[in-house]
Order: sequence, then C-alpha cells, then structure tokens
Amino acid sequence: MTFNHKENEDKQKKPFSVREWLFGMSFDRKIFWLGLLMALICGAGWFFYPHISSLLGITECRFKQVTGFYCPGCGGTRAVKALLSGHIIKAIIYHPFVPYCLFMWIIYEGSHILEMLHVPKIKGMKFENAYAYFGIYIIFINWILKNFILFLLNHS
Repeated sequence: MTFNHKENEDKQKKPFSVREWLFGMSFDRKIFWLGLLMALICGAGWFFYPHISSLLGITECRFKQVTGFYCPGCGGTRAVKALLSGHIIKAIIYHPFVPYCLFMWIIYEGSHILEMLHVPKIKGMKFENAYAYFGIYIIFINWILKNFILFLLNHS
C-alpha cells in the first residue's frame, strides 16, 4: 500500500467558511472589501438616483429649508455629478470632501489590489485614524466657510 501525501492533505482540508474568511483577515483587508462594497452601492445609487429623486420630489436640502443654513453635506451631490463629468475643480468647490474620498479610495483600493496581484515592493496602504480625522476636518471647515459666506451675503 502506497501512501500519497497529497491525497492525505486534500482529505484534511476544511470546507470554506465565510466566518473564518471574514474574521481571519487583517483590519486593512476588511477595509479593502468594505471599500469595494461601498463602490458597488455608490454605483447603484448613481444609477437609481435620477429616478428616486424625481419620485420623492427632492429639490432642496431639508436642513437648509428648516434652518436657513447649509448642512455639512450641502454640495455633495453636485460634487459627485461634477466628478462624474470630469470637472475636478468644480467638485472641490462644491464639496472638497467628495474628491478627497475618491482620491483616498483610489490609492487605498489600488494599493491593495496591486499587493494581491503580487506586484513587487507594493504593500497595501494601512488605515490610519488621521485619514478619517482629516476628512471630518474638511467637512467642518467647508461647512463653516459656506455658512459664513452665506451670512455675509444675507447681511450686506
């Protein structure tokens, strides 16, 4: 009787487990997969938004209707539309957080894809809290500046 080592290994392999796959990954790899999922959701939103917004009658930001001030996200939709049209400068003016997110997403996802393809000397970008804090800072500064300009225009 001959003993085949390869055949023994195949019998000992465990079946695929989503739980082991998900919880066995590093934090950065989980962020990578979450980024791809968000890209799919955003793509679906981009496809369905014109139909949904017309059905719901969305014309102006509810926050602005109630308070008279811009919300922290005002300009985001226009920024996305500008980016999709290739107008990067307009997108930055409308809401700088949107191009920042796209830029960070491209670098983060791209570096992980290159690492998964075993490109020499390429390591996937590591997530740092500073990236999120900088994004929050962009939103806050944008919100303050837009409302300050709005206030000056209304009181001049």
